Amino acid sequence: MSDADVAAKPVGLFDRSTKGLALPTVSVEVERGRIRFFAKALGESDPIHSDIAAAHAAGYPDLPAPPSFFMAIEAMADEERARLGQPSLVALLKCDFRRLLHGDESYAYHGLVFAGDALQLDTRIIDFYEKKGGLMEFVTIESSVSHAERGTLITATRTLLHRLG
Repeated sequence: MSDADVAAKPVGLFDRSTKGLALPTVSVEVERGRIRFFAKALGESDPIHSDIAAAHAAGYPDLPAPPSFFMAIEAMADEERARLGQPSLVALLKCDFRRLLHGDESYAYHGLVFAGDALQLDTRIIDFYEKKGGLMEFVTIESSVSHAERGTLITATRTLLHRLG
């Protein structure tokens, strides 16, 4: 889509027909290497995220993931969707990356994620709305990460937006 196309259609870049859509559940397995890499990228110095002996000494069954690891789980889910031939969330929404911004984000933690966990990610497109007289359009997305035995571990609500003006 060109800038001229966007200027001609200032509102409604997101595919609003996706409101209420629940994406197919995606299963992912958390690997130690992913947790180690993520913790290192964050500058996390606590050895429980990189050293299995330190994690065991702290009473954990394996390496616990840092709290913001949800973003890595979401990336793994997108990789799995691609492998399965399913569209990604941003493809379904028809996000225009030239105008896309990350808005609010909140998490509720109900349990820890550990290396070796087999997790399920469920994502639903909740709503669309506008602000600034239609110069900004928003989409609200909810996701949950669950474990077969430990139940829901993380619920996330986030907002993406297109800056149209």
